[in-house]
Amino acid sequence: MATLLPNTAGVDLRRTLESGQAFRWRWDHLGSPVSPGSAAQVAVGVVGRRVVRLTQDGRGIRLLSPDTPEARDAIRRYLGVVPRDTHPRRVEMTLAADVVLARVLPHTAGISLLAQDPWEVLISFIVSQNNNIPKIMRSIGGLARTLGEPLETGVSAFPTPERLAAAYMRTLAACSLGYRAPYVRTAARLVADGRLDLAALARMDHGTAREALLEVPGIGEKVGDCVLLFGLGHHAAFPIDVWVRRAVERLYFKGRTRRLRDIQAFAQERFGPLAGYAQQHLFAYARTRLRS
Repeated sequence: MATLLPNTAGVDLRRTLESGQAFRWRWDHLGSPVSPGSAAQVAVGVVGRRVVRLTQDGRGIRLLSPDTPEARDAIRRYLGVVPRDTHPRRVEMTLAADVVLARVLPHTAGISLLAQDPWEVLISFIVSQNNNIPKIMRSIGGLARTLGEPLETGVSAFPTPERLAAAYMRTLAACSLGYRAPYVRTAARLVADGRLDLAALARMDHGTAREALLEVPGIGEKVGDCVLLFGLGHHAAFPIDVWVRRAVERLYFKGRTRRLRDIQAFAQERFGPLAGYAQQHLFAYARTRLRS
């Protein structure tokens, strides 16, 4: 049996997991535990030290395994439905006051901001630079298999900062990190020896935490904003990539080109503490509706 996770109605599992936030999820097709004989799409991912299997039906998201009280609570937090203020339905009601987002939301509803491990997010988005999602997933999976603790056949936890900091460069190169390998090892060493305190960054105000991240070699503004938003809980962060820039320029500025710093200032003024949520909807909308 699959356990229905409370308060997950209104979360679109596929949109959330495919929104560019996380890179350790894949889809399987299994017989449905809810409707035997029918096909269910099962999301299989790694959350901390758990290999998690989720599916979704009209009532919400169901946890297939591991089905324990601790896992249910952890996955609800991971999915962003705890606390209630971060639930997509509540956030989308506020965002809909924006006339542009009111037109976007019917096409993107249900995207939740995942509450991920900041350490894994830090390394994942350093790896993401000038990269595409399949290659990012391959590199992250390679790091886990090579340096992480095995969880089940073929699946391992993400490596600790200490393991990654001590890795030989040839080991990192074998994970297809390319020119990013030195940046990954430097970031791991900073975290391992306490010079980069991710928990402290989460407690700082958004601007101060952003400045601290930008001092880390290999972290530019886009990567820094992704780490702030997806790993450190700074929901005012507004990562700008080609898709988000396209969405803002077309939907808000009638296609006129804007400098990145102007787009950043515009987002902070217009969306305030919900800028990160707005970014996710604009990103998803641009990828499906605003292609060149």
